[in-house]
Amino acid sequence: MDGLLTTETLIMLIPLAMLQLSLAAYCTNKIIKEGVSVLNKWFWIIVCFANITGSLIFLLVGRRKEQND
Repeated sequence: MDGLLTTETLIMLIPLAMLQLSLAAYCTNKIIKEGVSVLNKWFWIIVCFANITGSLIFLLVGRRKEQND
């Protein structure tokens, strides 16, 4: 066994890493511009960059809901 991180493995992980970073950047942009509904902004930014599920949790729970007046 050569090792766990071979060149082929790294090449397969690149799209997942790009998805993670782009989703985290999108969520960070929304956090800064629109604000959050629960907890504080810095917590959500850290959670979004921690893993891909953090970004999805923010989009489902943490976003500020629009109010129709």
